[in-house]
Amino acid sequence: MVVDLHAFVRDLSQLAGLQGKRDIQAAAAVFPHQPFPALGSAAALGDDAALLPAVAGPLLLACEGLQPELVAEDPWFAGWSAVLVNLSDIAAMGGRPLALVNSLWSQGSGPAEALLAGMRFACDKFAIPMVGGHTNLQSPYTALSVAVLGMAPGPVLSARSARAGDVCCLLVNISGHFHRHYPFWDAATGAAPELLRSHLELLVQLAGAGLCHGAKDISMGGLVGTAVMLAEASGCELELNLEAITPPPGVELQAWLSCFPSYGYLLVVDPARLEALAATVAPHRDLRCEPIGRFAAGPASVQISQAGATASLWQIGAALTGF
Repeated sequence: MVVDLHAFVRDLSQLAGLQGKRDIQAAAAVFPHQPFPALGSAAALGDDAALLPAVAGPLLLACEGLQPELVAEDPWFAGWSAVLVNLSDIAAMGGRPLALVNSLWSQGSGPAEALLAGMRFACDKFAIPMVGGHTNLQSPYTALSVAVLGMAPGPVLSARSARAGDVCCLLVNISGHFHRHYPFWDAATGAAPELLRSHLELLVQLAGAGLCHGAKDISMGGLVGTAVMLAEASGCELELNLEAITPPPGVELQAWLSCFPSYGYLLVVDPARLEALAATVAPHRDLRCEPIGRFAAGPASVQISQAGATASLWQIGAALTGF
């Protein structure tokens, strides 16, 4: 079939699937193109998948989607948070992050610029590369999801490992402040990169030394929501003692129990390891590590105690996540 070649090629050049690839330039202008120089040109960004260095340990994979309200109202912080929460998920398993990818939909280039800038800031702070993803600047809405790949160099910290008699400890960074009007305790955006990286590495050290054998990152459900997920996964009853939980100065207890801290974990600890755990965390002056509860034989539930009284936060037999 003979065609008008110039018109035919002009039509091909305007195909939406082709022109849409221009949106990738927004990410290409933000993130470094060669995250692993030792692997050569094949590891440069732009291929169909990212080439990563080989690792000698189990792999960890996590993903987080950002709340639409945060993406719309504070896109830079949403981009920052998208990276932070993924790195926290890997640390909670006793792992080290290797690389991140993102999926970004935006109503034009404006919102995307702030989201990308927030992600780049976090990647630089923690020295973890963003190695690929998906970018659409022609979307009717703005949304962001980020995923991370990591590895466990030693014992894996699992929420399912709690046993009756274990202690629940709160490991948290209290040197922060609430971000604007959100229930987000920010102890990271203004902190030195070396400090943040050492805090994440601490979970690997605790796992390797056997100072805790389970952990869960405190997520958007706050300390109490995370406690329910921990009890559900382990199949244990978890009793939390309000008198053992000390909020930072000027912060109300309920706000502290329900906020998302930028660095906060519930640890599962053998009582015999509490003293060694405290000694290991002590050099990290911004961190507080305190026993706040105890696990008992199931079924899974969460009880809250104070001054000799106990109330049920989550009932026996009820499901939260279904896992």
